[in-house]
Amino acid sequence: MTRPTVPSSPTEATTPDRGLRGNREFLLLWSGAGLSFLGSRLSAFAYPLIVLWATGSAASAGLIAFAAQLPYLLVQLPAGVAVDRFDRRRLLIVCDLGRLIAVGSIPLGMIFAGLNLWHLAVVAFVEGAFTVVYRITERAALPSVVPEKHLTTAMSRNEAREQAAGLLGQPGAGVLSAITQWFPFLATAVLHAFSLGTVLMIKKKLQAEPVAAEPRKPLAALMEGLRWMAGHRFARAAAGLIAVSNLLFQVLMLTVLEIVRQDGGSQTVAALVSVVSGIGGVLGALGATFWIRRISLPALVIGANALWAVLVPTTLLAGDPVLLGAVYGLMSYVGAVWTVGVSAYLVQIVPDRLRGRVTSVATLLAYGPLAFGSLLGGFALTALGVTGTVLAVGGVMGVLTLLAAASPGVRSLSR
Repeated sequence: MTRPTVPSSPTEATTPDRGLRGNREFLLLWSGAGLSFLGSRLSAFAYPLIVLWATGSAASAGLIAFAAQLPYLLVQLPAGVAVDRFDRRRLLIVCDLGRLIAVGSIPLGMIFAGLNLWHLAVVAFVEGAFTVVYRITERAALPSVVPEKHLTTAMSRNEAREQAAGLLGQPGAGVLSAITQWFPFLATAVLHAFSLGTVLMIKKKLQAEPVAAEPRKPLAALMEGLRWMAGHRFARAAAGLIAVSNLLFQVLMLTVLEIVRQDGGSQTVAALVSVVSGIGGVLGALGATFWIRRISLPALVIGANALWAVLVPTTLLAGDPVLLGAVYGLMSYVGAVWTVGVSAYLVQIVPDRLRGRVTSVATLLAYGPLAFGSLLGGFALTALGVTGTVLAVGGVMGVLTLLAAASPGVRSLSR
């Protein structure tokens, strides 16, 4: 696969090549973000869990979960503008400090005033907003601390870190909330405090170019990022493919839970399926570099969609929960390799001054559909049943494979 020629980062020019293990700035950024993401996963599951158990109201739990997810739709694009306009290290500090204060107010509020739904909703939104900004900032900053030749490995470790945080966050929130309702939020606040400490220890600039105040309005700056994404054929094609794929996987996730329920499985069994799937994602992220070095990016993109199209219908044949989790875990493995490969390519070709805006657009397209996937899944299961929904998801995934194979943007990349 032909890689674009990009300017060498300051790190590459001034730091001896000791690999990622000897890269102090990367290790600080990586570990701090890992703690931050684990805290966010803990609280994200704890919000609806605490409300549902305390009030018995699914509607109230849904409201809190919606407040936590809303920033992923509203804040992505403005966050991209901020990441390219302001000092990225300071943005990371503000995000960690903001989440520490916001989430830390929940244990105090519950101890002295009891559970307040509006307080939880506001904190969930604020924490979600800071998390969106943090994620985009951290990804945009990565090339400033990692030499180009190590970027793919760094992206692989980042993806493994996020998969592991997701794997630990859900059961962790359940265990901590069993101790006392506010304990998951205390743990989240502590994790954000440690993350803040690691960011404060980073000395390097997290921008390749000096930060300068731009005279343009934020909307004009945002449009520049949108134009770059729209004008790059592969980036445009990849964004479309992942948007539809994520929507389908959200439908499939709900369908898998329904399969477990119809087979008489408990919530514990459903959690087991989720854990096995999460392990697949971690292994895929760790093994991504192996595949990326041996397979061209077009083959990876097309092959991933083809494998998903084949694997989706097999969920109907997996009667055992472990086998069902293994099938879903294999899909997660492929998804992690896809994510690392495409992300590593994009992070090299996007100019540093646009990296925040382009990342925000790509993230919005990737995660925006998730809010509608569960809704679509509910309607599909009601109208088509489990078998019909699985076959429909597999069929659409097959169409995506054909579109990927026929896409000029995908086929334009070659070895």
